[in-house]
Amino acid sequence: MRITQPWQELKTQEALLRDQVNGLTPSQKKRYFAEQTRQLKDPDTYAVLNWAFLGGFHHLYLRKYRLFIVECTLLVIAIIGLVMSQPYFALILVGLVLFELPQLFLAQKIARQYNYHVSRSIYEHVRHGD
Repeated sequence: MRITQPWQELKTQEALLRDQVNGLTPSQKKRYFAEQTRQLKDPDTYAVLNWAFLGGFHHLYLRKYRLFIVECTLLVIAIIGLVMSQPYFALILVGLVLFELPQLFLAQKIARQYNYHVSRSIYEHVRHGD
């Protein structure tokens, strides 16, 4: 996933995938949509998690466990450092904010990209009979 991917490119990829899914047999479509319903994530939920919680909890929602652990650890370290009156730990907070701002404003796009990749994977599995 690229945060810089143009919206139009993502929409074109989604449309192409929809056309490919329409070419599946009825039983394949049934499997595809059942699995898709189970695995897709709601972009609004991702956006709310991104807006409402510090520490990268929105990464858990998209199964980005390593990124969550890194962000949460850095946040805890920064808070502990600031409580211990070490002002340079504020730089960690500034870094986290600068890292999170683009994700905050592009939350809908990030969730749609995730859903596209999941849907593409499901399509490939269904099409090849895995």
